[in-house]
Amino acid sequence: METATTPIVLKYDATNLGKFKSTTHYQFKEVLNGTLEDTDLTELLNLSKDRECAKSSPTYWAQVRINKKWHKPRLTGLFKTEFQEVYKGDTEKGRNKVIFKFLQSKQELTIYYFKDLYYPNFYKEGLNRFKNILQYNQ
Repeated sequence: METATTPIVLKYDATNLGKFKSTTHYQFKEVLNGTLEDTDLTELLNLSKDRECAKSSPTYWAQVRINKKWHKPRLTGLFKTEFQEVYKGDTEKGRNKVIFKFLQSKQELTIYYFKDLYYPNFYKEGLNRFKNILQYNQ
């Protein structure tokens, strides 16, 4: 079984913070340890608060933009973690793990993308492995 690997780190900036009550759009800024094409993410992201329509009840929903349209179904639900402003999710039915970390009052977003990570206890053990990164707020 694979253990937690080095994530692809993607950085985004908010483009419309405060314009909508429950939705924020983010524009891709830079990537570390890979390319944007190595992930399920796109240059534009739509993060919206959950409206309690799904049984899973995530805090936020992440959506990608493909061909000038917000793609459905949504990429993933984002769930609270023990760390402030840090949320977890997965893509491709659990195949890839993602950690979303908001910085600067949600003006900046850092995403840790773990590609092809089959690790059942990742969110319990993996988050502790990255505790020093996740607790640090810039």
